[in-house]
Amino acid sequence: MIDHSAKIAAVTGSARGIGCAIAQALAGGGADVAILDINGEGAQATAEAIAAEHSVRAWAAELDVSDKEAVVRVFQQLNDELGRVDILVNNAAITTNVNTVVKMPMEDWDNELRINLSGAFYCIKQVLPGMVERNWGRIINISSAAGTMGGYGQCSYSASKAGLIGLAKTIALEHARDNVTANAVIPGLVNTGAAAGIPEKMRERIVKATPIRRMADPEEIASVVSFLVSNGASYMNGAEVSATAGIELFTF
Repeated sequence: MIDHSAKIAAVTGSARGIGCAIAQALAGGGADVAILDINGEGAQATAEAIAAEHSVRAWAAELDVSDKEAVVRVFQQLNDELGRVDILVNNAAITTNVNTVVKMPMEDWDNELRINLSGAFYCIKQVLPGMVERNWGRIINISSAAGTMGGYGQCSYSASKAGLIGLAKTIALEHARDNVTANAVIPGLVNTGAAAGIPEKMRERIVKATPIRRMADPEEIASVVSFLVSNGASYMNGAEVSATAGIELFTF
């Protein structure tokens, strides 16, 4: 278990799925955690379960990351409750907006970019000044193989996830000398409720294109994040860390 004691982490989209597994992994290492999710009741339940299991502080808040004013308000509350944010994991995203470029309604495109990409930017704006002031911080953007490979019928999702990689690299350049690192984790298909929302035929094609022929468990992604936010990963900055089981490799 990686030691995260004396650290405070905020994880968006963490009521369930990958975000929940990440929060569990960080709390397991001793970090206090903020569970932020648009599903307020789910966030509270997850926080209570984490606090009971790991004996850390776990605070929950309902948050729509696409709402700029709500992000400012919730992070102010978070600072009041937990004191600061040392680790930010931008995981909140939607995955069900499936349409080709020709058929994609412009309002659906705008909505997905606001949630998946702008939402991460809004959260980073709230924590980065404090990280710089304290000379320590870790930012993780949860991207996707669709962000590096593209995805048929996933123009807005792919674009938003590619944007998260560029955002992480920019922060890495701007704040490396402040001891603040930013990295992008690139999962393949993960066995979560979000994956269940992907049309079955599309899901089957993705699994068949993966050499290991299975989806990832959320905990397999969480372990990557846990390492990247540790002191042991201090020389990893601006990286695209693939956790895809080789879906991008030539498969036959």
